[in-house]
Amino acid sequence: MLFNYNNPLVVQQDGTIIVECNHKQFPIIQPMLSQMATLEKASLSSHTYKLSPYSIWSAQTVGIQMTEMVNFLNEYCKYPLAQKVVQFIEEHYYRSKAILMEKHEDGCILTFRDKRTAEIVLKDRKIKKLVTCKDKEKNEWFFNEDNRGEIKSVCLTYGYFINDCIGYKKGERLNVQFLNDANLRPYQKEAVKHFLKEGANTGGNGIVVMPCGSGKTIVGLGVIEKVKEEVLIITSSETSMKQWKRELIEKTNLSADQIGLYTSSVKEVKPVTIASYQMVIYKDHDRKQFVHLPLFNERSWGLIIYDEVHLLPAPVFRTTSSIQGKRRLGLTATLVREDGKEEEAYSLIGPKQYEVAWKGLENNGWIAKTLCKEIRIDFAEEDLECYVQSNGQQQFKIASINPSKIEVIKKLLKTHRNQPTLIIGQYIDQLGEVAKELNLSMVTGKTSQKDREILYDQFRKGEISVLVVSKVANFAVDLPDAEVAIQISGAFGSRQEEAQRVGRVLRPKKNNNEAYFYSIVTRNTKEEQCSERRQLFMLEQGYTYEVEEWLS
Repeated sequence: MLFNYNNPLVVQQDGTIIVECNHKQFPIIQPMLSQMATLEKASLSSHTYKLSPYSIWSAQTVGIQMTEMVNFLNEYCKYPLAQKVVQFIEEHYYRSKAILMEKHEDGCILTFRDKRTAEIVLKDRKIKKLVTCKDKEKNEWFFNEDNRGEIKSVCLTYGYFINDCIGYKKGERLNVQFLNDANLRPYQKEAVKHFLKEGANTGGNGIVVMPCGSGKTIVGLGVIEKVKEEVLIITSSETSMKQWKRELIEKTNLSADQIGLYTSSVKEVKPVTIASYQMVIYKDHDRKQFVHLPLFNERSWGLIIYDEVHLLPAPVFRTTSSIQGKRRLGLTATLVREDGKEEEAYSLIGPKQYEVAWKGLENNGWIAKTLCKEIRIDFAEEDLECYVQSNGQQQFKIASINPSKIEVIKKLLKTHRNQPTLIIGQYIDQLGEVAKELNLSMVTGKTSQKDREILYDQFRKGEISVLVVSKVANFAVDLPDAEVAIQISGAFGSRQEEAQRVGRVLRPKKNNNEAYFYSIVTRNTKEEQCSERRQLFMLEQGYTYEVEEWLS
């Protein structure tokens, strides 16, 4: 193959892909890159992706063929593709299709595509105890259906993602129907369709990825309506639980009596039961056990929904391993996990079944057109001296709470006067100083629910146009819509948090449908380095961050 220096990609032998993001072909190739590789870092001129077993399996699950991946890289590479890269794609694509779970009249069967795969997996002690030989020549082994999840977990440690075709046990029947005014948007209908595949009896495990404000809850309701079986919903907070109940009552024929909230004060188990992750993993330290995990088997659930699945705690991983016979739907704005356990979520809940591009929704007016800007400022001389003399973690906080940020906040509030604005930060002392200096109301984790609701109502009605909020804003589903968000500090390099905070301004706006997200960082510090990592997920979605060098 001849060199083509005009192409936008450089693919290195270790699977690193460097792409010129200012190249005219970038908008064409970026969606495919996002499907088959993981974005690792980005600058104004280039993005760096990495091929991995996880990314190749993810591409395979949405129907991308091995030859398509290789041909794509060959077509857009500046230089001939190294054979080592081709072999890596072939190997892990092969592994993604190498083990099959099926159910026959005489039991559940694990089939290995070849003897090499069988030898690798069957040498594991755990697997040896869970399977018995059916036909060694055909690489077929019996196993108990109850061990379905444990086998998946073990195979994952060897780099194999299992194709599970066993199907699902029927849950208790539940007559759910949408009311007339509950119309799903086209992409929400597509999400339900992809999750269920050919129909409610055949599809039923995997993850739907959609941005904040695009209606993930409605997708959940759409799946519930199609499956028509009793459902357990696990979500991030008690506030979110109440939102799910409200949506179910408003948009379906279900009555309040059919929906139970499972909380610390009230433990209702009904045809539709809603609990929080915190409640489910509550541990009795005297008895050394998780008290509420039996909720997963309390009724004959036909469907379990994991809202904000990127927050799924480890004890729920283990429980999910034992309930592979139930349909499982994960909902999230981003599958990024800062603990690096994405593969466990994929393996036990299911592959990514549907993802809608944030920019695509923006272009169609389903979410607001959002300007993202990073404003870089300097230290005052005395603060710079303190920064230089401190250690790494202290340096991050010192840069994050830089007092010079208040002047930038004042200018932004003047620019966006009377527009509903959130000032979001990580450090309570910093937020308190901002609220005091600018005479603003503040909401933190210590704010009572009653006071929080009063402030939210005032913000919603326009009685107050600016609200200072702590990290409770990351997941507070009752936080009213805003047009402007000003981020003054965050949790190190959390891509997940960045996506959640940008999501606070994404809901469609009545007038020009525009929103603004500002991130104020201290120049040439640990905070600026972390900011680059925080932005990776949004950059992958097609957003760009304008950079403004603040001159005081």
